[in-house]
Amino acid sequence: MSTTLRFDDFTIEGASSAGCATWFRVRPPGVAFDAGVGPLALVGTEHLFVSHGHLDHALGVPFLLSQRSVQHPQSTTKVYCPEASAAPLGDFVAAAERMERGRYRYSIVPLADGDRVKVGKCYWVEAFSTDHVVPTLGFHLIREKTRLREDLAELREDEIADLRRRGERVDEAVEESRLSYCGDTGPELLDRRPSLYEVPILMIECTFLGPDLADRSARYRHVHIDDLVSRADRFRNRALILYHLSRRHRRKDFEAAVRERLPGLADRVLIVDGDDGPRS
Repeated sequence: MSTTLRFDDFTIEGASSAGCATWFRVRPPGVAFDAGVGPLALVGTEHLFVSHGHLDHALGVPFLLSQRSVQHPQSTTKVYCPEASAAPLGDFVAAAERMERGRYRYSIVPLADGDRVKVGKCYWVEAFSTDHVVPTLGFHLIREKTRLREDLAELREDEIADLRRRGERVDEAVEESRLSYCGDTGPELLDRRPSLYEVPILMIECTFLGPDLADRSARYRHVHIDDLVSRADRFRNRALILYHLSRRHRRKDFEAAVRERLPGLADRVLIVDGDDGPRS
């Protein structure tokens, strides 16, 4: 079961359960972050950003390409992934093509820290390295817009119109950060990239609760709720979306932990789960 979150003029749809499946779709511009095990909700997506090669994030890639070859046969799907994952992901997709005796229309595009991809008329996705046990990227969604030049802010409308008539450019392009998706990561990412505390929508995993799982969290480079508690006064985000919850816990356990341990953030925290059923 997926969750849909609405923020003014855009929506985030997705589901996430640690070790099972994680995927998100953001509209506009209609990009996907991770592929889970191949949710049909992503079949209409032309730009697929895969954070890393673990199968709960990447298993769905060949299935989605297969579905798109049927439902969108004229469209070439762009699959973006860490540089180190590009060759094995290509082999994985090629094996699926051989099994189906078919051909998919796609390209695999390796990305490194800082690389940018244009994904719409005014949208970009920028990759950034995260902190996991395999090569992993997170992704910033950036919108470009135009505004009146700051140095002209005090002019009257007729003065600005006069500048336009004379052929002078009165607008300037500016970038607006919409959200950041951190893939799978350990908490040191936040220390290395403090700008994440300021992005309007921060999507960051929170896999574990409880002191008995702190060592496991550190060993496998995941976020424990203690990591958020120790940094709670730094988050300035409009919304903090937590995902990748361990199946050791129930959703209600996470909700209770947020209320009790992150009281100053609780009204800004949103939880995305894979399902609401019992967990092993």
